[in-house]
Order: sequence, then structure tokens, then C-alpha cells
Amino acid sequence: MKTQRNKFKRVATVLAAVILLLLVATYAYLELRKYKSYRNRVHADADFIVKIDADKLYRTLAIDYLRNSSHYKRKKGGAIKSGLNIPANIFIYTVHSKSLQTYFCSLPVADTATLKSFIKKELGISQFKNTGKYLRGTSANGQTTVAFNNHTFAAGYSLTKENTNDVLEDLLNAQNLLEDKDPKLKQLKAINAHLAYVFKEHTGTGDFKDGLMHLQGDFNFKGFNVDGKVFNHRVFDKHAIVKMWLNTSINSNDKYAAFQVKDHTIYPDSLLKYCKGYIDLELTSPAIQTDTLITYEYNDDFEKEEIITPRTVKVPGINSIINADAGSLLTYLNKEDIVSSGIVNRQLFPLYSVYAKTSISAVMLSTNKHAAFSSSRQNSPYFFYLEADFEKLKAQGQFLLLESYIKQVTNLKVKAWNRIPGQSHFEMDLYFKLKHINALGQLF
Repeated sequence: MKTQRNKFKRVATVLAAVILLLLVATYAYLELRKYKSYRNRVHADADFIVKIDADKLYRTLAIDYLRNSSHYKRKKGGAIKSGLNIPANIFIYTVHSKSLQTYFCSLPVADTATLKSFIKKELGISQFKNTGKYLRGTSANGQTTVAFNNHTFAAGYSLTKENTNDVLEDLLNAQNLLEDKDPKLKQLKAINAHLAYVFKEHTGTGDFKDGLMHLQGDFNFKGFNVDGKVFNHRVFDKHAIVKMWLNTSINSNDKYAAFQVKDHTIYPDSLLKYCKGYIDLELTSPAIQTDTLITYEYNDDFEKEEIITPRTVKVPGINSIINADAGSLLTYLNKEDIVSSGIVNRQLFPLYSVYAKTSISAVMLSTNKHAAFSSSRQNSPYFFYLEADFEKLKAQGQFLLLESYIKQVTNLKVKAWNRIPGQSHFEMDLYFKLKHINALGQLF
């Protein structure tokens, strides 16, 4: 009996040692992956950097799969073969020399043939230029450019179609890159979250939880004056599906470039000088508008005649209030043909008729011709607030193109307030349909 006990102890000791060794080896492997992920991945001119903790996301999904395997087994489709070797952390960022609408990312390559197939299928880039050192391709709309060799894949995405080749070449040649000891990367290393960002002195995080995606962080509203701890907004319609307000004034010393909408040139500087630092928007019950249906018929002489039939249509009930020097603002809008006879020019907003009304200190834009100003106001600690009920939004049936993007979510809440002078803080909660399934598992 004693011999058997000793034998059992030896087996248990060996087993414990093996388990400990496996844990140490796993920990060492994950730490090595993490260390490598910070090396030669971010351009030296990086400005706003977002870190995606891929390993933490994998662990979260694995645990959620064990808890809710039936949910995941019902999903169609298998793993996507990208030809990339996904590191522990992925970085997406802007750079000083480009606009804030241009983003970069680089990743290690595992298999160039699979990667090329992935780019063609998923990114819509079919033609590649061989520079002698790497292959480069650009999407048909000119917004996405990729370049890759046997070791590195680099991508640039620009809403304004900026040339990104110089930054991509640096990434492929491992030139002008941030050292892993750089302060920005050190800040990101210290953050344990699914998502994290750093921008100058500001940081923020994001996490996927059961039925919820939560984002929060600090920021600075450059060019905007946001002072105080208490802000004032109007009381919204009790049936409002979407509620939003922004309580801030624009820095009068800043200049804003004009932009073109069809035949109209809009000058933000001229518009903003009449505004008084508050704008809101609400979406309520659908509004009824009168429209005309034009058809054609042939008369007895086989001549084509136009038949105009009046009809009523339901449109989204949109109301927006802008605190302003109302008389001067409306005069300017009429002068520029932005508003004519109390209606916003249909060239600028062709979807529905938008009516413009004024009080002494505000302008109302509404799809409801009979909408009235409300004098009810209330205080809030938030200078920005947005709340949307997607379930009610879908029930209205007014935004069919939007419904495919919001089918898994139910509510959205975003709020921002002043934490200390010069620093603001925001929180965003996006709620999903299934409260017991991790939000990340419901995104795809």
C-alpha cells in the first residue's frame, strides 16, 4: 500500500511539473509574441495610434465559445485564409504628414500567394505593380493602397485619396519606425484592454463584454470652446428615437475651407459666425409630406401627356435646433440660395423637404412643416450626448439601407463631459441583442 502511495505521489509530482512547465512555456510564448508585435510596426511620424490586442480578443472569443458553443456552431462560414501572420497586437494609425482621414497598418506575411488571393477577393485589388522590391496595388476608388514583399504587408486607406506610397515604402523597408521604447508605445503597453488608443497626452480603451461594447477615453476639443461643468439643452419629444445635442462654440480665430455641394459653395466661416454654440437633433415619429407623382399617358391623338398626381408620403421625422442670430443667419441662407421660401434647397438635401423656421434666438430645421419650437430646457453635465434606440428605428422602416448594419444592436449611448480644464472625457456603450453572448461574437 505504501509503495502504491509513493508511486502515486511521484506521478502527481511529475504531472504537476509538466503542467507548470507548459504554463511557463505558454506564458513565455505569449510574452515573446507581445514583445515582437511592438517592434518595427509603427511609423515614426505616427500621430493617433490605435492598438488592437489580437491575443486578448482570441482568448475572449475562446472562452465565449466554450460558454455558448451552440451560438457559434449555428454561424455559417469558416476561417478566412489571409496569408498574414497575425501578431499579438495590431496597430492602426495616422501620420503627421497626412490628413486625419488617412490610416496605415503593417503586418507580417506568412504566405504571399494566399495573401495575393486574399487582397483580390476581400480588397478588390486585382492589378499589382512590381517595383523590383515589392508588389503594390490600388483599389478602383483610389482609397486603398497595399504593398507587400515576402516579409511585410503594408496598407494605407485614405478617404481623401491621398498618396500613401512614401509611408508604405518606409514600412516595407523597416525605415523611419518607432522604437518599442517610444513614450506612445510605452503608454499602449501599459493598457490592458481589447482596444486602446493614444493621441498626444490622451488615451482611451475599448472592451467587448457580454451584450455590450464599451469605449471610453480622454480627448481635447481643439478649435472648440467647451467650458464649464453644467450645460443646457432642450427637452426632447418623449417619443424621440434618436436624441443628440452638442453644446460648444467654435474658435473664431480658426479658418475652415469652403466645400462644394453640386452647384453650391458652402463657406463654414460665414455660417458659423451667426451660430451661438448649441445644436441638437432628434428623430421622432414619421412626418407626412405632400409629393407629386409624374406619369405619362397617350391621348386620342397619340400624343404623350404628362400626368401630375399629388400624393402624401411618410418621411423620417427629423427636427434640429441651432442657437443663432436667427434673422441674420436666415438672411444669409436665403442670399446663398441654401434656403428658399422657407425650404432647404433640394440640391443640397434631395431626400425630403426640410423646412426652415426661426425664433428670436434659434433656427429650426424640420421635415415636419408644422413643427413648433419648445421653450422647455434642462441642465446636464454632458456637453455632448447621443442616444439611439435601434429597435424603434428598425420598426419605423424609414432607413432600409441602414438596417443591415444595425440588425445585431439595440441601443447606443454616447456622452462627453469636461473632466479638467483642457481635457474632456467620453464614454460610449453599444448594446447588442443577445445579452449572454460576447459583443465581439455578435459582430460577425
